[in-house]
Amino acid sequence: MTRLLAVFSALVAAVAAPAQPSNSWDAAYLSANPSFRQDPNHFLVEVAAELEPGAALDVGMGQGRNALHLARKGWRVTGFDVSPAGVEQARAAAKAEGLELTAVVEGSAEFDWGEERWDLIVVAYFPFLRQSLEPLLRSLRPGGSIVVEAYHADAALDRPPGPSPGVTFDDNELLELFSGLRVIEYQDRRGIADWGLFKTRLVRLHARKD
Repeated sequence: MTRLLAVFSALVAAVAAPAQPSNSWDAAYLSANPSFRQDPNHFLVEVAAELEPGAALDVGMGQGRNALHLARKGWRVTGFDVSPAGVEQARAAAKAEGLELTAVVEGSAEFDWGEERWDLIVVAYFPFLRQSLEPLLRSLRPGGSIVVEAYHADAALDRPPGPSPGVTFDDNELLELFSGLRVIEYQDRRGIADWGLFKTRLVRLHARKD
């Protein structure tokens, strides 16, 4: 309870700070009524529970809900996002809990992915997965895992005009994009989306670099 109160206080302080939205993502993270999940992605939680902690990367980390969960479980976590507001809230929450977290304000084109650097890469509703595929795969260590969750293209049927094309994927497209990896689990099913919080068709992938 004490830890939860500390995290809540840190997030309130970050939101109450005299920051102004510099982009649409800032506006989302500074909103008093967020339309996205506050707890970590459920698929990631399940997958990470079966993995040995190592170096993890949270791509498009936002407020750090996934990065913070991994840090609590002993992972050495780095995350990046284009939203200064989101990154600051992630840093504040990590500080309140005494967690080690490297959080940087950068986009996928500027971020230094590295070579065989990560044991786990998390890509949850990230709009530039296709454009980032080459550096992402290069940065994954042998034996490392990637966890992806996004919308199926059919999500537009549930909430027209639908999510951005960057976070929607056709039938088996994730399998094709990551064909060079060994697929541990692939899901194509209806569920509550982390963003928008509506029930729709989602795609999920856990794949490993052998």
